[in-house]
Amino acid sequence: MTKKEFNPNDWLKDKQPNIQFETTTENTVKEVNNQKDNDIEEILQRVEAKSIDIANAYSDWRDIGFAFADEFGESGREYFHRISRFYADYSAAVCDKQYDKCLKAHGNGVTIKTFFHLAKSAGVNIKTTVSKEESDETRLYNTPPLPAEVYANLPEILKESTDLFQDNIEKDVFLVGAISVIGACLPNIEGIYFNEPHSAHLYSFITAPAGSGKSKLKWAKYFGSIIHETIVETSKKDKACFESELEHYNNLSKKERQDTERPQEPPQKMFYIPANSSSPAFIQALSDNNFCGVIFETEADTLANTFKQEWGNFSDVLRKAFHHESTNMFRRKDNEYIEIKDPHLAIALSGTPRQVHNLMPDVENGLFSRFLYYAFEDHTEFKNPFKSFRPVNYLDFFTEKGNQIFELYNQLNRLQNPISFELTEAQGDEFTKVFNEMLSRNKLLLGRDFEANVKRLGLVTFRIAMILTALRILENGDLSNPLICSDTDFNSALKLATTLEKHAIAVYQNLPNNELKGIKQKYYEALPEQFDRQTYLKVAEDMDIKPKTAEKYITQFKKSLLTHEHNSYAKVKSGK
Repeated sequence: MTKKEFNPNDWLKDKQPNIQFETTTENTVKEVNNQKDNDIEEILQRVEAKSIDIANAYSDWRDIGFAFADEFGESGREYFHRISRFYADYSAAVCDKQYDKCLKAHGNGVTIKTFFHLAKSAGVNIKTTVSKEESDETRLYNTPPLPAEVYANLPEILKESTDLFQDNIEKDVFLVGAISVIGACLPNIEGIYFNEPHSAHLYSFITAPAGSGKSKLKWAKYFGSIIHETIVETSKKDKACFESELEHYNNLSKKERQDTERPQEPPQKMFYIPANSSSPAFIQALSDNNFCGVIFETEADTLANTFKQEWGNFSDVLRKAFHHESTNMFRRKDNEYIEIKDPHLAIALSGTPRQVHNLMPDVENGLFSRFLYYAFEDHTEFKNPFKSFRPVNYLDFFTEKGNQIFELYNQLNRLQNPISFELTEAQGDEFTKVFNEMLSRNKLLLGRDFEANVKRLGLVTFRIAMILTALRILENGDLSNPLICSDTDFNSALKLATTLEKHAIAVYQNLPNNELKGIKQKYYEALPEQFDRQTYLKVAEDMDIKPKTAEKYITQFKKSLLTHEHNSYAKVKSGK
């Protein structure tokens, strides 16, 4: 075997390898598709059945050696040989020498997860190695990044902002969060969807294991920061004025008070509403803010823990606010009735898979289907924290972008009448075609539980198109009424939606009791674009799916997802 040899101690001292820095405790193997528990031996058998070299580079091969040495010690040598022998220039002697060096390099930081990741990347059906403590925390999300074409066609303010980030995941996390925040910064723009007016407010959830790179979401908050600071400062001045007037009123004589109206305490307004608010406080905040606001929280457990309290569960308010449905509350203590009319709420959350479960343990109550999801697992190497991709002060940069959004917010706020956002007739037809196909596909693959997600994703896509179109006002100053969506922004919104649909499916499949429901979906995705009976049975075998079950799935797929002629099958292309 001629793969490059190396001294592990030199590597550990002088190099920054492409490894995953993880601390392992007692490990347990949990299968992604919820089949019978299997061990690494079965994964090795799947690799051998495919006769593939899963190590595309020397560093991959080296890290597999480290992983087996860390997990099994000397007994991992046989596994290392079995993996290595599919390399064209395999040599047993070189392989042994390599493994000896890996055994000597204790505490290298590479765990057995690296083997699972490389096997998965090579197309092998895998099981996820996680600690018992973190079994719900580290699910593998096989999700695609947002298309490069979307970034090429973004409005300038978003293009300039996303260009600051080097990695695709960082760009995606920021963009999804930014869309949520900006959607709440566009007063007096609305569009008609199923005969009802809708603003651009939407809900998003960034989910990934701890330490995976969700932190870039925080920069999206700056788009609304100047708005928030201005509203809060104005509210403080109003409060100070009220207190001064109240003091003057209290100093009046009894007779003077009879002819003077008592000052009314002004509402305490804000743009960002704290996620840890009690239910009465949250409803009061919406009421004080003219029924508008944003929940922005980088730790979703803050909201989930609030929901667990007797005083804090306002999940029903969030569900209603998504569709601008009115809600109300009666406070017995103050004998006060509060009605929230036509609420407009945006939400941007991030958290781990477990935090998704804590907030939305199932799909039954409808909150799950109201969110746009971006789910990922980060496999990038540890980066040098002292080198910048762009020599820019992020704080100054995003503060300036917040000022631009603030100017747009004020410009729209001064309008006498709302601007009507519209799609063209051709866009409406294409929109309907894409979502009809999406609905049919997901009904077949996932059943009716995911149907609400698809239908609400249609509304979210309409809102995304509205946001992209509104941001063009910063470039061209066009305040036409109606405001017509360009084909560029329409196509970008569709591409975002059809990509994020896959993320929603991944999150859905990781909810408790939903893994088994996703097996049909995973089987369909594992099939090549064109195949025959022998191929689909082989794919089923690799996934531990019985032949009769595979044939049943293929029969169902032929209804709308496959074309079939003799012994040849081909996947039907989706609209976008």
